[in-house]
Parts: sequence; C-alpha cells; structure tokens
Amino acid sequence: MSEYRQMPKDDVSKWLDMQHSFRANLQQKTTQLTQCWQLYLTNDDFTARNELRQLCRKLAGAAEVYGFKGVTDSAGQLADLLAKPFTDELTQRIQEHNCMEVLQEQLSSTHQNKNLNHSEQRCYSQGIAAPCVLLFDSEQLAAEALALELGGHEFNLIIETDEANLYDTLLRTKPEVVLCCIALNQQHCLSIEAIRSSQHQLGYQPSVICFTDQDTFEARLAATRAGCQHLMLKPLEAKQVLHQLNKLIFKEKAEPYQILLVDADSDVLRFYRHALSMGGYTVATATEGKTAFELAVQMKPELMLIDLNLHGCSGIELGKIVRQHPELANIPLIFMSQQNDITEHMAVIDLVGDDFIQKPIAPWRLLMTVEARVKRSRLLKQEQRAVIQRPELMQHIDTLTALPTLWQLKRELQKNSEQQNTLCLMKLDLDQFHLINDVYGRETGDLVLQTVAWQLAQLLSEQDHLYRESGDEFWLLCRQLTTLEQAAEFTEHMLLVLEQISINFDVSIHFTASVGICLVSEPQSPDALLQHASTALYEAKKKAGHQYRFYDPQQQQKIDLRQQLTQTIRHAISKKQFTCVFQPIFSAQNKLASFELLARWQHPEQGTISPALFIPLLEEQGLISYLTRQMLDLGLPQLKQWRKKWPDLCLNINVSAQDLADPELCEQLLERMQQHDLPNKALVIEITESILIQAGSGSFEQLRHLAEQGFAISLDDFGTGYSSLSYLDKLPVSRLKIDRSFVQRIDENKQDKLLPAIIHLANDLALEITAEGVETKAQFDYLKRYGCQRYQGYLFSKPLMAEDIERTLWFQAKESVYSK
Repeated sequence: MSEYRQMPKDDVSKWLDMQHSFRANLQQKTTQLTQCWQLYLTNDDFTARNELRQLCRKLAGAAEVYGFKGVTDSAGQLADLLAKPFTDELTQRIQEHNCMEVLQEQLSSTHQNKNLNHSEQRCYSQGIAAPCVLLFDSEQLAAEALALELGGHEFNLIIETDEANLYDTLLRTKPEVVLCCIALNQQHCLSIEAIRSSQHQLGYQPSVICFTDQDTFEARLAATRAGCQHLMLKPLEAKQVLHQLNKLIFKEKAEPYQILLVDADSDVLRFYRHALSMGGYTVATATEGKTAFELAVQMKPELMLIDLNLHGCSGIELGKIVRQHPELANIPLIFMSQQNDITEHMAVIDLVGDDFIQKPIAPWRLLMTVEARVKRSRLLKQEQRAVIQRPELMQHIDTLTALPTLWQLKRELQKNSEQQNTLCLMKLDLDQFHLINDVYGRETGDLVLQTVAWQLAQLLSEQDHLYRESGDEFWLLCRQLTTLEQAAEFTEHMLLVLEQISINFDVSIHFTASVGICLVSEPQSPDALLQHASTALYEAKKKAGHQYRFYDPQQQQKIDLRQQLTQTIRHAISKKQFTCVFQPIFSAQNKLASFELLARWQHPEQGTISPALFIPLLEEQGLISYLTRQMLDLGLPQLKQWRKKWPDLCLNINVSAQDLADPELCEQLLERMQQHDLPNKALVIEITESILIQAGSGSFEQLRHLAEQGFAISLDDFGTGYSSLSYLDKLPVSRLKIDRSFVQRIDENKQDKLLPAIIHLANDLALEITAEGVETKAQFDYLKRYGCQRYQGYLFSKPLMAEDIERTLWFQAKESVYSK
C-alpha cells in the first residue's frame, strides 16, 4: 500500500490551493516574527525570549506540515538556540542573529514562490497509486492459479511463495491487504510472525485475509494474532476472495465519522481539517478549550484530536474536563504536541488509554491513526449493543484473545468432577503487568496479552485448554499432568518460554510470570478448585518473578485467618483490645536505662496474635496511628510512675510511616508529655530505614522538628538497609540500635569486622548505641569489649507486663539481674 491514500485530481487541486493559502499567510507571520524579534532585542528578558521561541516552534511545525523544509529547518534551529542557556553570550547572540536572517530569507522566498516543489509533486504522484495486495502461499501453483482468477481488477497483485522472504516483501511492497495461507508447523507459524513483526516497521497494520485447510482452534487463534479480518477455508473460490478484497479496499460508504479538532494554530488547524475532510470525515474545529467543550457537548464526536498547547486551558485540562462529563467520558482522545515531554506523555496516560502523537503529522499518518481509533470506537459500540441484546456472548469468548472465558472453565471443572478424572489446574499471572500499560500504553498491553495467549496455546496438547476472563490472568487446564513432578517440569518450561518473549516497539519489552498450581484428584466444586489455585498464586507472588507454588491446605488456613483478622481488627482498635508489654534496656554498668513499649493483641477467638501479622494489617487499613496513640496512653502513665524510682528512665516507642506523615504528630506528643508532666527527652522515637522510605522526604522535616522539641531519635535495625549511613548525616539521630542479626553472628564464631566497625563509628559520632537480641554471656562480653553502651534481649529480660516488671529483683534492687 502506498503511504498516501488515493487522491482524485480535484483533491490535488485543493491541496495546491491550501499551499497557496499558507504562502499568503506567511507575510502576516513574517511581520509577527519581526515584531517579536525586535521586542526580544529591546527587552532582554525570559518572557520575550520564550514568546519568540514559541512562535518559532509553531512556524516550524506548520511549515513542515505544508512541506516547506527550508522554513522548518531555520525556524527550528532558531527555536533550539533560544531554548539553550547562555554559556558564551556573545557567540550565542551572533548565532541567533545569523539564524534569524536565514529564516527571514526563507520566509521571503517561500512567500514569493508560487510553484509546486519537487517533494510536493512526489507526494501527489504517490497518492494516486493503485492499492497493493500481497498474496502469500507456499504452494506456487495454487498461488498462481488464484492470481490468474483475480487479475484484471483495480489493484496491484504481488505473489510471494517463500516464507523466508515474506518479511522483506512486506516492507518492500507495503501492501494494503495481505492474502495469507496459514500452515501451522508444530509450535510456529512463520507467516503470521512475519506479518506481526512487520507492522512496527510499516507504521500501520495491513488488512489480512487468512486461508487454511485446517478448521481448528489453533488455526483461528493464529489468524486472530495476525489481525485477520476474514478466515476462509480451502479450496478457495476466487469470487469469494474478490468479494472480501473489494470490501476491504473499496469500502462501502457509511455514515461519516464525526471528529472534533482542537488546535490554537489556525494554519495547522486548516491543514488537518482539510486532510480529514478529504478522508471522508465530518470535522468540526475549535482554537481554545471552552469553545471545544461546548462543541463536544453539542455534537458528541466519535473522536477528539487535541493539541496540548491551547489558550485559556491546556489540552490535558480540556481532556480531563471531557472525561468528567457523563456523555463524553468514553470518547477516544488523541493528543498532539510539538514537544517531546515525558511529563506530558505520563499526564496523557493518566487519562486512561488515550493516544499521543508527535507533531508535525504527515497527512497519511494522521488519517491512519484517526481511522484506527474511530473504527475501533464504532466497532466497540456495535459490540456493546450486541452484548446488550445477547449478554450470553460475554460468557463464552474473551474478545481480546479469542480464548474461552472463566464461565467455560467452570463448566469443564464441573464435568470433570462428575467424571472423577485427575488433572492439573493452573492460574498464571504476569508480574508487574500494570507497568506495561502505564509506560507503553494499553494498546501495547493488549498486544502483550495476545502474544502470551498465543505462546501458551502452543505449549498445550489437544486435550488441554487455555482460558482468560480479564486482566493479565490466564487459566490452564492440563489433563496430561497428573503428578507434582510433571506439573513442576511443565511449569518451569512454560515460565522460561514466557521470559524469552520480546515485544519489539521503540524498546524491547520483557516480562515474567507467576503460577499457582492445584492438582485435582478427588471431586470438588469448581469454585473451590479456583480458590485453591488462587491461593497458591498468592503465595507465589510473595517473591519477585518466575515463581510457582502448589496448593497447600495450610496456605488456605493462613489466608482465612488473615481475612478473619482483617474483618475484626477495626473493632479491636475501636474497643481498645490491644495491651502493651515492656522490654527493659540496660546500660553497660547493669543499670536500667529504658523500656521499649511493645503492642500485644489477645484475640477473643484466635488467642495471641503475633505483631508480625497484625501490624501489617493495621498499616493496610490506615489504623496504625490509632494503635500508636493507644500505646502512648498506656505507656506514658506507667513511665511517670516508674520515674519516681528511676528518675532518668526513658520509654522507647516505634512509630510508623503513617505517623511520620501526620503533620500533627509533634503537637500530639507534646500535649501528651505535658499532660503526664514528663520531659520530652524521656521519650525515644524509634524509626527504621524502610519507614523513612515509605514516608518520603517530608519525614526528614518532621523528625528535625521532633528533635528540636527535645525528643530523642533512634535509628532501629541499623545495618540492614541499603543506605543507613546516609541517614546519619541527614537526620537528627542521637541513638542507634544494632539489628539482632549482627549479634547472632557472635555465637557462630564468625570473624565479623562489621560489628566492631559499627560500634566504633557510633562512638566517634557521639551516638548512643544499643544492641538488640542479646541472649548469651558471650555476646554481652564481646559487645562490651568493643564499647557498646546499651543492651536489650533475653539475657536480661523478655517483654513483661507492668505488674510483672515491678516484682523483678532487678527493678526493685536498681540493678540488672545479670550483675557480673
């Protein structure tokens, strides 16, 4: 297919008239440019410089659209110079002046030249070329016979019989339609792969008619992957092939698509409007956001083309306004911009599946992009109407991959339960698939899903089945896998195959997957089996990528317990069911120095719940700050009472990322300390590196504010993070707690030089250092020898209730139970 659509002579004349009109407008633009240049020379400030740069950008874009390369180059060069910061001001000023002179000369000569340039002549000559049809069939005699019967019609028919040359032939001929024979060779179909691979290089997707002598699911799936519009069975009838070709090449006139075009540049607006009108579209235009919105509400267009640089409001803001209107929310939006700004690209992505194209846009590319979107939009509306009339369609086939849905899987599982056969059920999920949609767009994400479906289908035997309902999850029902070993071997091979897939666009996209596996050996309900596979997948997803897990009934028990706790934990917080315990911290001189305040939950049905389980649940539900306040209300009165016996006693409390993100945290702590008549230095706030990362940079300012008020800041689990040393310089930390993993190495007789180095570093920085998890005398002696100042662990005491602490000898005698 030619890069340009067929163009009657009358339309060529219209294009020439548009170019003459643009030349006439160049006089006005030259005057505007000269005035802006003089203003820039007179007022050497950022505003004047930026206005001149913007004007040059618009002029370069409009000139390129109309084919005036000289103006495009010189205007673009001046815009680039104006965008650069001054390094050598005199040199750059001279360059700007010279470039401006060249631009003025180009504008003057372009305005005076009324003749069509060579590039324009070439464009129009290409525009009237006959459409190309590529016929591929490895059976040469069959291909020649079909070509003979199709001869004499208004298209250029090209034959290719060598599968190895198909890719190059596609790029060379650029066909509008491909007639392709599908010959499945075990796991590969090279002809389909060639068509799919060529689409990126072609810049468009040719129409495809497939024919095959095997009416199987695999053949139809292969045709779907190729973007097939019609599948025909051999032997072919030339009359039917010709009928389908005419439908694709010489499309019947239908109701024109309605498009709303929004651009502040009147020249570009006029050009695109004429290009779209010649393509058979009904086009309305607007130059600013308010008028565009009013027109959209009135006409309900099937597509909006919006430039990002508008007057009054930006194109992205207009897009958001359109999305908020209930009658316009589903209109496809295509955004345009001359700037290649990643921030703008991401903002467009946030508008849910909208396209972004870089200006200037050649007429053929504009028409191709618009046609693809409006056809898809109208087809979607037709499918939605069909589904409303026949909702059972959605139960049977997934429209994206042509795979059967979960509804079909449940029926198959029910049938298997009645027959009591052994089989393997797998649930596969693509890891971090949302990033593909976010970064590369939903069309790319759809192609990834189709590719995965294709590859998975090639791995299955005739008795196995593949299903998809929505999202990036696939279900596999494998009857040949009856043992754990067989299932594991197949899954490892499957994951390896998926990892080797590469989707080629501007960059290569690679991905991994996770799988949950359930072996079915006894009758169970379909819902139970689906839940088992989902549970196994949940366990596999706990680790990053290329993981699979078999279903274990204990996994389900853990999930059921977690779900039960999730439902009751809010009630526990509101009824203050959480209690506290205290673990003492001793000095090197065996003197009680502090207590760490720890939360406990005694569930009425499940008994004692580990903090490792309930703390994450509280964080997920945004309730962890309530627990922090309840612990303070329990711990501070106890601290006040104990300080009568131990005047220098402190209380250590762990704070979460949600606590640090609360701007009122400091005020709340000050109020509580004043309420209990306690000095601020008596409260030690423990944080971890992971909490700092979750809370963000705002947590640094929060901690500085707390330190200024006299609260002590302790960095917990020191040595386990990636950049703990950097926090010692950034944060007002006065204390460190060595993670218990370092202390445990002492008993393992490891020659660990890191632990003494940490203690030495802390002492040099005048930081008080505490060792966690001290459980043996050898650990205590080792730490003391190197200068550790504080100790916490079972060698001294486990966490205790307040009343139990007051009965201990070390509390009553004012010395540690470990006195020597």
